[in-house]
Amino acid sequence: MKKNKRALLAIMLVLSMLLAACGSGGGQASGDGEGESIKLGFTLALTGNFAFMGEGVKEGVELFFEENDYKIGDRPVELFFEDDAGDPQKALKNYQQLTLNQEVDFLGGGTIGSISYALTEAAEKDKRVPIINVVGSGNSLSWGDKSDYVWRIGFSSLNYAGTLGVDMAENIGKKAVVIASDYVAGHEQATDFSANFKEHGGEVLDILWAPSGTSDFSSYINQIKQHDADAVFMFIPGADGPRFVQQFKEFGLAKNYALVDGGSVLNAPSTVEAVGDAVVNGYTLSHYHVGLENELNKKFVDDYTKKYDKVPDNYVINGYDTAKVISESIQKAGSTEVGDIIETLKAGLSFDSPRGPIELDPKTNHPIQNHYILKGAEKDGEIVFELVRTYEKVQMPAEDPGYEKAK
Repeated sequence: MKKNKRALLAIMLVLSMLLAACGSGGGQASGDGEGESIKLGFTLALTGNFAFMGEGVKEGVELFFEENDYKIGDRPVELFFEDDAGDPQKALKNYQQLTLNQEVDFLGGGTIGSISYALTEAAEKDKRVPIINVVGSGNSLSWGDKSDYVWRIGFSSLNYAGTLGVDMAENIGKKAVVIASDYVAGHEQATDFSANFKEHGGEVLDILWAPSGTSDFSSYINQIKQHDADAVFMFIPGADGPRFVQQFKEFGLAKNYALVDGGSVLNAPSTVEAVGDAVVNGYTLSHYHVGLENELNKKFVDDYTKKYDKVPDNYVINGYDTAKVISESIQKAGSTEVGDIIETLKAGLSFDSPRGPIELDPKTNHPIQNHYILKGAEKDGEIVFELVRTYEKVQMPAEDPGYEKAK
């Protein structure tokens, strides 16, 4: 009888231990997902007019995770890349596919501004995943259209064009003609450059709008020639930009006007290669420069060059730092739950990057970072951009400054 009681007690003890273990396992799976893969999705322009941007971001993401053994902490990482060809509708389809079918934990996207706005609207409505805006520069993404679910790693129109407006007035000349692509980002850049240029004593003589897809800029160039300007400020992204720069030189404007680019052409090696010596003595601005003297950048350039046999640009660093933000926020949160990650980002995230120190500002969901003024030059038979000035800790204002719209 005693033996039977002992056997019964032993069985009950084993059963209770098994039940406790099952309960504990269930809790872990629904909480931090220990041991499970972390799924990261990206909708990028990998074909079409903006493919060089999307490809750069993709390469940066892959380089970061290759350096980190495709892990975040102890958990393996799976990457899913979808091509949206710069089309907002395709990007939204990719967003649905990645968040619903693949059930990704984090998403990156927004090669152009219209896609960034579309993804932000979807994220705010669905609240499924946090999103890193990889390139899109729309100002309102930090103001009226700001969402807790979307954080920018690149730059804004105001930061780029506004800084160039100040720098041009103080260092290049006081009279300018503006030419920009006739869409949202072009209008923002023209507005922000003009306002800051004027605030620092500059005069805008004319503003010209070129539709996307323009191949012949001769009529615009003839209008520029009518003005006694010191410089031409341009913002013409995609394949149109190199065509304008080439024609700017071919029609002789480079002899009489300094070309100042709002980050649309002259800061990407792929587009600089396309226009050659037409960029010599041209100015641009970037949040990254391949020649930055810091140990992280030296390693970054070395690793990237070995892998891709070319030098990195600002789109590559955007992808690299997108991966860094994703990794850091998940590790700090100790979770892939969307609410935990959002709270971690809102509490503030800062780190050192190859581009310099970065702090994500929760007032604007925009990085506080250095901006670099670059000038084209020919050196040892190669076209390079030399760092001429640095603006440290450039910050997006928390509210719209209300500039008069460029017309």
